[in-house]
Amino acid sequence: GGGGGGGRTAAVRVPIYHTNVMMCVADRYAVVCLDCIDDPTERNLLQRVLEHDLHKTLIPLTEAQIANFAGNMLQVGTAPHHTPVLVMSAAARASLTPAQEQQLLAFNPIVSAPLDVIEALGGGSARCMLAEIFLSARQSTS
Repeated sequence: GGGGGGGRTAAVRVPIYHTNVMMCVADRYAVVCLDCIDDPTERNLLQRVLEHDLHKTLIPLTEAQIANFAGNMLQVGTAPHHTPVLVMSAAARASLTPAQEQQLLAFNPIVSAPLDVIEALGGGSARCMLAEIFLSARQSTS
């Protein structure tokens, strides 16, 4: 699904219709825009679950970064050893601060590509173009 920035601009806030727009939960970290969650109880609950229950390093995003599709990233495993990489658009990567980019690079390489047409016309970004598959590897019967 799309939504990229959830229809958000610097002047207008509209409801975010799914979490792919404002957060990415990876193996050891979570990239999330807590400022998108207006209810302080819900915001604190999400932060507590991510940091304390799931033991994720929290990398916060701003609403301006969400408008540039920074929440629409996805960590994927690469064959054959399932080495994790973080996939995002060039716009999302350009919106990151140097400190955020270094934090992410400490966990995994970043793969980014210009997706301007998809983001402008489709309303989505990198994560919307990828499908997650959570299947166990099949054993060869030969």
